[in-house]
Amino acid sequence: MAVGNDVVDLGDSAIATSHLRPRFVAKVLTGAERARFADAGEKKTFLWACFAAKEAAYKAVAQVRPPPGFAPHRFEVAGDFSSVRFDDLVLNCRVDVSEGRVHAVVWLGAEPELAGARRLGGSVDASRAARSELCRGLAAALGCPTGELAVERDRVASSWDGFGPPRVELRGRALDASVSLSHDGEFVAFAAQRGGCPQA
Repeated sequence: MAVGNDVVDLGDSAIATSHLRPRFVAKVLTGAERARFADAGEKKTFLWACFAAKEAAYKAVAQVRPPPGFAPHRFEVAGDFSSVRFDDLVLNCRVDVSEGRVHAVVWLGAEPELAGARRLGGSVDASRAARSELCRGLAAALGCPTGELAVERDRVASSWDGFGPPRVELRGRALDASVSLSHDGEFVAFAAQRGGCPQA
């Protein structure tokens, strides 16, 4: 059981011309993906859909194996965006492009029951907003007050930011669930895949 998700704000000026930079495209896409990129009508959207799927896959893989380091060429997105291959693993994938953003969800095991992305309103802490969205969705599924859920991350020296994947606790006890958070530009996103979660 593992889930990852990633959101990309397509309106972010920092990525406005990324699809026009051959070096960047070659860094992100494998040879097979570059062939599809060449034929893509919306090259910017295609590039960032691949990137989001790979980033989401990295997050899922890091939950079942030692963090592999994010090397985009080690992840290959299927032509129909239904899966991402990493070494011997094939992860399920779905990509949604709407409202000026790309949202990718990747998983091993059962399909995530909760996943979503939304645009932030006003001046909001994106990390806190993503956690709130996740807790709100899980609280509704569990039938418990949102305030009884907390998102925690343990320190892991080998990870890129010094912390491991997020986990959710209900009244201080870890849920049997795989969760993922993401934010970029004006958007926050989350995904959750529950195992045998305790009832509220």
